[in-house]
Amino acid sequence: MKKIIAVAIISTLLVILSLYAVNAVIVSQQKSKQLEISHALLEYSEDLSQNVALALKSITTKGCDKTSLDSYRQIKLDSLYFGDVGFIEKGKIVCTAFWGKLATPVALPTELHKTPRGFLLAQFDKKEFFTGNAAIYHNIIIFTSRYAYDKFSPVTASYSLSATTKDFGRTFFSTPPAFKQQDLLHSTLFTITLTQCSAFWDLCVIVKHHNAGLASLPPVVFTFLVVILYFIWVAITFFFFRIYEDRFSLERTLVKAVITNTISVKYQPIIRIQDKKIVGVEVLSRWHDQKHGDVSPELFIPLIKKIGLYKKYYINIIEKSLLEIAPLATKHQLVVSLNVGRTEIEDGQFITILRRACLIHRIPLSLIKIELSEKAVSTVDILEEFCRELKSLGIKVSIDDFGVQNSNLARLSLLEYDEIKIDKSLVDGISEHYKQNIFVIFSDALARLNKSLVFEGVENEIQYRFIADRYPDALVQGWYFSKSLTRSELAQKLVGVAR
Repeated sequence: MKKIIAVAIISTLLVILSLYAVNAVIVSQQKSKQLEISHALLEYSEDLSQNVALALKSITTKGCDKTSLDSYRQIKLDSLYFGDVGFIEKGKIVCTAFWGKLATPVALPTELHKTPRGFLLAQFDKKEFFTGNAAIYHNIIIFTSRYAYDKFSPVTASYSLSATTKDFGRTFFSTPPAFKQQDLLHSTLFTITLTQCSAFWDLCVIVKHHNAGLASLPPVVFTFLVVILYFIWVAITFFFFRIYEDRFSLERTLVKAVITNTISVKYQPIIRIQDKKIVGVEVLSRWHDQKHGDVSPELFIPLIKKIGLYKKYYINIIEKSLLEIAPLATKHQLVVSLNVGRTEIEDGQFITILRRACLIHRIPLSLIKIELSEKAVSTVDILEEFCRELKSLGIKVSIDDFGVQNSNLARLSLLEYDEIKIDKSLVDGISEHYKQNIFVIFSDALARLNKSLVFEGVENEIQYRFIADRYPDALVQGWYFSKSLTRSELAQKLVGVAR
């Protein structure tokens, strides 16, 4: 139940984040259209301001005589932007092109906005006279047509548009969207506001896109999107929970396996090319779990190190392998190879533990070989001392996995060792003609060191013949001769060879 609740909570949060991301993508697409509308509105408003300004400055007639009124009417007829043109005297409009000479002059609004270019802006709300905006220059007033912005009404289905002064104190034009205003949360989440101001006029335009982003999707599409996202994230969350549980379960089971010493050992025969005789075995740890099946050493050994049980693990492997193999090793004079890494090299107790195990199980130290992996890099001094101590006890030393990572012939000259194991990755190159020369050059260089050579990963006749023809004194190891064997399988194989 806890798992289901956790999956539901995590999936819900991920769906919300996904919807946020989808909303951002939709909004980015919608902003381009919004920008186009804003540019068009600003350009139109600038043209309108320009026309009004030019017209105000071009009027030379003053007063309300017939000539002046005819002049005002002509200006009004020449522009679709203008609702009326009039003359001001003593703070009152005394005549206009439309009304003629007013019987009762109309007073100007008390609040007038002065622009940097010397124009006065007025806003009228007199239904019996005029409702809207007007611009004044000296004694001339031009009323903006109430239909001047009608061309923008088709785009207002989900947009609200407005044109204002730069201090936003006076609005020239404003149109709301064609739907009921939403609540504050909806307005905040799904409204995009874009403001642009003119570089020449005291003018800004504001374009708001309401119901933007996800809110612009039809309800059916939005519901489908949520369902799909929820399904995907639930599946992914369950998948990662399963991985985590498997990993946690694996670690927990592995702890038990190390403590109860149920990790098994197998032995891979090492063959002498001269007579194809088994002259040694490499100890390999194997773990089979009821739930997870056969688990690769490349997975469980790093996990053992992570959980802090590696020392107990390698002691168990030494004890178990020597207990099983000692009689066979003594009888058939098999050299038993044990792999060690940085932990064993540096902890200072490995050699003592190994000597004690050999003594208990009565196996000569001369039949023990320690394989040092190149990947187990340690400081030169510690590594030299480790090899020197092993050699002083009569234990053989092998350099394992040579040919991968930091292969270093110069470093080998500093160590005391008996053999070099050439890595499978180089042996695989034998099957590819263009890599054979590299293999030969590399192997010849190692052969000149007068150490035993062991070729790992020999899996077919071609590889074996290529090695046997060039290095008849070498040893080989791989599935071409045998896979890793249990103790009983190895015993049967040794009996079969003896016959």
